[in-house]
Amino acid sequence: MYSPTRRSLLAGATGLALCGAAAPSRPATRPSVAPNGAPSGPGLQSHAARRGLFFGAAIDNGLLETDAAYMSHVPTECGVVVSEAAFKWADIHPTADGFSFDRADKLMAYAKRHELRVRGHALVWHEANPAWLEQTITPANAEGLLTRHIATVAGHFSGRLMHWDVANEVVYPEDNLPLGLRNTLWLRALGPRYLDIAFHAAAAADPGALRVLNEYGTDYAIPSDERKRAALLGVVADLKSRNVPIQAVGLQAHLDASQIALDQSVLAKFVGDIAAMGLKVIVTELDVRDNGLPADTQSRDEAVAAHAKAWLDPVLANGAVLGVLTWGLSDRRSWLNEKFQRPDKLPQRPLPLDSELRRKKLWASIGEALDAAPMRGTPL
Repeated sequence: MYSPTRRSLLAGATGLALCGAAAPSRPATRPSVAPNGAPSGPGLQSHAARRGLFFGAAIDNGLLETDAAYMSHVPTECGVVVSEAAFKWADIHPTADGFSFDRADKLMAYAKRHELRVRGHALVWHEANPAWLEQTITPANAEGLLTRHIATVAGHFSGRLMHWDVANEVVYPEDNLPLGLRNTLWLRALGPRYLDIAFHAAAAADPGALRVLNEYGTDYAIPSDERKRAALLGVVADLKSRNVPIQAVGLQAHLDASQIALDQSVLAKFVGDIAAMGLKVIVTELDVRDNGLPADTQSRDEAVAAHAKAWLDPVLANGAVLGVLTWGLSDRRSWLNEKFQRPDKLPQRPLPLDSELRRKKLWASIGEALDAAPMRGTPL
């Protein structure tokens, strides 16, 4: 998941302007909503499946365990779910000698009941690490720690997951290190080969799950994002040159509706460059900040929807893209309200359903973008 301290945006940017015209689209379905709030029309997964894509969302375990109304919408809207935290080190490997699969297994059980597929997120990340790991990792023990963790966690779920985000947010050119890699505990202990170790270990433990390098900050025609795109492509090319078993790149797509430097031709080329290396692409964490927009709900919703569609159109036009997940399904729970508060303290509206679980303009724009995508085969 994207962190608020990792990218500075252009100061004072407001409104929505595009460098490149949005592709024409058909009107999205306008479903009715039943009196109990449950959607009565096909969900976004239905839009996606018609084009050979998938749609899904990240689910917080707190909602899974306490909010039945929220969770009743998930099977209608989603074909795939991912946990916001339950597969990360701090949750699943809380002590040096102990693993705790309870929270992740609850999501797996929910998905099985509703015939949903599950993504694993994430086997390696520089955040959400338990204190014991931070305190004990050394160059001498790091490879053993990493391989044991991946063998145990990926092995526990082997054959049951759609994808693994094997490595998350590994590129950060501002650290001025070789290949633009982020200065993390794994890089300090093992050097760049920690990525090789992680991908090989994931392939051994769960060979049927697609192995993904997941990254944020590649969305706009601004210098920081240009450096991130170039570094990410370089890292992927380096891994491929040494036959490291990476299979896909995840684009988080934490967007900002007040960011004016959205260039569709830049996005199309970037996705094309990934595909040219023989990799698949997944939109893994889509949401749209509105904290730089005026308070009026209608204008905010319109800007968020237009911005998301302008980003999705050139990305989904590439046949290497497998599907789209949003980082949450409803505005009643979004990390953006914790990390990027609006100056007026109003809650943000970054997700397809509002806080009352009603479908918004963003829902419609995602549906339009999925409808306009070229036909694929069966998603991986």
